[in-house]
Amino acid sequence: MSKMIKAIVAAYHELPEDLQKEYVHSHCDYFILVYHRGELVFHACDNMEPEDATFCRDLSWISDVVEKAYKLGLKDGNSLDYLE
Repeated sequence: MSKMIKAIVAAYHELPEDLQKEYVHSHCDYFILVYHRGELVFHACDNMEPEDATFCRDLSWISDVVEKAYKLGLKDGNSLDYLE
């Protein structure tokens, strides 16, 4: 059975070619990619240097991504597509 949700952290050189073009001028080192049934449904750059990782940094977008992935998982759990 294949995974319906897949989330990975990727370095710039590991990004698909179209995303490398999109982020060519960014100073990001790492990206989060979320795939649902093989389709890229979300991507983001952390755009954060280690010295920026403080308690006052707004990282609320991460919980939004996790919640969206959870909801996709609920839909998948309620379907019978996994039997294919």
